Amino acid sequence: MDLYGLGLLLGLAYHSYTDVRFLLLYDSTNCCLALLGLWRGWSTGQLMEAWLGCFLLLGLMLLVYYASRGGMGEGDVKLAAVLGLWLGVEKGLACLLLAFVSGAVIGGSIILLQKKDAKKELPFGPCLALSGFACYMYGNEILAWYGKFMGNW
Repeated sequence: MDLYGLGLLLGLAYHSYTDVRFLLLYDSTNCCLALLGLWRGWSTGQLMEAWLGCFLLLGLMLLVYYASRGGMGEGDVKLAAVLGLWLGVEKGLACLLLAFVSGAVIGGSIILLQKKDAKKELPFGPCLALSGFACYMYGNEILAWYGKFMGNW
């Protein structure tokens, strides 16, 4: 893992902690991650891909936010946009897919096992964070597996 990855890991770990504990994803953490992601994009020559990922994930999450009528938090939307800066378009889309699938599995399990109300707020930030870091570290492998899986389907 490079230094950029370490910065991403620390920021996402903090986001996961605050979302589980307080149901909050802080803008200050998103700003730090965004600046570091922009710096990474500029230094690697992938700044345009970073911006495209940011706006695509922002747009998709805004659709989910408005469609859910309060079921999705604004912090989740902002975190997805930041992850788009880090991941670009293809890995960003893989991140969202992984986050939604893992969120459904984890949320469904919590509701079933703890007999919680399905309308109770559950943190989605850790699912985004874990998926984002997995796609940062193993995005090419995830995309190759997914392409192979869909090709065989």
